Amino acid sequence: MPLTSPYGDIQDPSNPYVDPSNPGVDPSDPYNPGIGGDLSSGALPFGSSSSFAGQTNPIMSSSGMILPYSSGNIQPTSSAVNANSSSAGLKEYDDNHKAKATFLPKAGFYSNLTIEPPTPTKGGQIYCTFDGSFPTQGSQQITSAMQITKSTVVRCSEFVNGQPADTTTQTYFIGENVSMPVVALTVNHHDMFDSTDGLYATGPMNQLRCNNPNFNQMSMGGNQTDNNNSKCAEPCYKANFWCEDELPVHVEYFEKGSSTTEKTWEIDAGISLIGNWSRYKPKKSVAIKMDNDDYGDKVLKYSFFKTRPEAKKMKSFNLRNNGNRFWTDYIGDAMMTSLMEGTDVDYQRSLQVVVFYNGEYFGIHDLRERLNRSFVETNYGIDSKSINMINIKGNSAEASGTNGASATEYQQVANQITSGNFAGDNNQSYEQMKQKFNMNSFAQYMLAEFYFHNGDWPENNIRAWGGNGNPFKFVAFDTDHGFGFSPGISGFDVQSQNMFQWALGSATRDNSQQDGQQNPGQQQPGQGQFPGMGGWDIGGGWGFGGAKQGPAQMLNKLLDNNDFKRLFINNACILLDNYLTYENVQKKVQEMMAAIPASEQQRDQQRWPRNQGSFHWAPDGSDLIQYAQNRTQTVRQEMEQYFGLQNAVNVSINVSGSGSVTVDGMKLPKSNYQGKFYAGNDLLLQAVPSNGSVFTGWSDGSTENPRKFQLNGGSANITAQFK
Repeated sequence: MPLTSPYGDIQDPSNPYVDPSNPGVDPSDPYNPGIGGDLSSGALPFGSSSSFAGQTNPIMSSSGMILPYSSGNIQPTSSAVNANSSSAGLKEYDDNHKAKATFLPKAGFYSNLTIEPPTPTKGGQIYCTFDGSFPTQGSQQITSAMQITKSTVVRCSEFVNGQPADTTTQTYFIGENVSMPVVALTVNHHDMFDSTDGLYATGPMNQLRCNNPNFNQMSMGGNQTDNNNSKCAEPCYKANFWCEDELPVHVEYFEKGSSTTEKTWEIDAGISLIGNWSRYKPKKSVAIKMDNDDYGDKVLKYSFFKTRPEAKKMKSFNLRNNGNRFWTDYIGDAMMTSLMEGTDVDYQRSLQVVVFYNGEYFGIHDLRERLNRSFVETNYGIDSKSINMINIKGNSAEASGTNGASATEYQQVANQITSGNFAGDNNQSYEQMKQKFNMNSFAQYMLAEFYFHNGDWPENNIRAWGGNGNPFKFVAFDTDHGFGFSPGISGFDVQSQNMFQWALGSATRDNSQQDGQQNPGQQQPGQGQFPGMGGWDIGGGWGFGGAKQGPAQMLNKLLDNNDFKRLFINNACILLDNYLTYENVQKKVQEMMAAIPASEQQRDQQRWPRNQGSFHWAPDGSDLIQYAQNRTQTVRQEMEQYFGLQNAVNVSINVSGSGSVTVDGMKLPKSNYQGKFYAGNDLLLQAVPSNGSVFTGWSDGSTENPRKFQLNGGSANITAQFK
């Protein structure tokens, strides 16, 4: 029979990652890594099987797996050792599974470790598992000293009167040297990784085995550039990894990697696979969710991110495989969206971590904030039930979550904008819309996406939040197809596509149709192979011509308003001078890559070889820096062409005393600011006092606040005075 281990049948033909000619060392097999916690050769996590004379035959679980023991020091109490110890058993533990019991050695990093038989604390009996499943009274009992020689997870429960009274989960790393934060996940191995039933696996693809809404969906073609799976072509909708099932998971965090003397925190949560076509990658993205009544730990009180240290209440986070950029770099999306730090556009903060499943190395993941209603509660302190996080695709929108979540209010606002009339001065419709829709956030978001050069947009990958008195605010999200990503979306030139043309249907405002219809003879960017299919299956940018559906149509409408047009141009000038710059990109790339040492990159690439010929692998981020060299200038030129802007002038805006200045609602990043704006496009300046100070007037004698400041063609200076 094929050689088996508790981590999968290494010669199972339904496992698409295994090389049958060399099953023991294939580093691309997520069930059989060949490095770190390798169990493929029959090695056990606690010593040589030859030293165990008390048991000559392996004990088989009900699923047929060989369990990680073969010695008399662990005594089975049933022939079905782990029967019924699947993920479904979490509910019975109620709040008693928080892993606070101390009858095992503490989790952590060891050169060697011996586990003594655990002592019951409540007069019961202790049963243990080694495959991430919950112990039952059919699990194993440790009756003599057990030497741990391989990284593994041990999960033990003390049973009193047939019920689990205390449960502890401890991950032991043997001989590991990790210089990045470590996230250790404990999940039922069969449910997650079994080659037939596991969520991470391709599976047999011959029947609906789980909650997979895409099972009968036909792939529309698109850009099928990834061929890492020999069983099926991208996106492989019938695979298990499209399932939306959620499994219970125990999470342990080691803030300083192997230098951590004691785990920083641990939680019980749910885990599910996430992403769209990126699920097809061999390393997969997962969501860790605590906001579920099935789990004892509903909130994680910890701050991951240096840019938001006060945000210490999280209900979920993602562990991302870097999405579509899995084959190109480690940080593309995280870097691009982080450029918006300090603006009116939100984004998912990022932390690079190393992930282990049940003690087995799974490589570098991007720990990201999860975009749901709890994201707003974490970052703004707003009750999550009072707002909605909206997922926007073209003209459709859906809300994240339950408990009253609704996209109705956003849809009403979007419809009012796309059908409204905002032309003319002192337009009351525009003034009213400002109460419902954050104009600064929207303008900055649209310009940022133009800068990112994101082809899988603007009819896909859009998020906004608000409602119930909170004007809708936009979030930079999933920019994987930006910054020259190739192969790109059909019909999108990844190097030279004019983004005003791409989104709004024309490279010049004078030639664009205000009603969003196609100009005669004009190119229809993004129509591609399947026009008008909405972008869900085959990428964004599948419009009918003219301004694309959704936010692009909204931008086209709002630009009819002179106040918004002025705001858009001036906010864009501030972004292009201070945030969306080559220097800022270079700084962000260097900071992010400094957190991923070369040794960790090498190990990750050994585990997950980047060998796809359609992509250029540049793990150091050099391609990102190179793309940014001329990007700011290009966007300026496209904006000048679109609006007919001709005379860029240098403007100095200074502060005397304690206060700040906004330009068309956008706070300047410096108290003494110098930047380029355009003659003929006034600046709406507002002086904002701080620390009890009082605004006394402007340096030109005006005391009007806010006030318009005219730019007539030469350089200009203005100072806001406070006392």
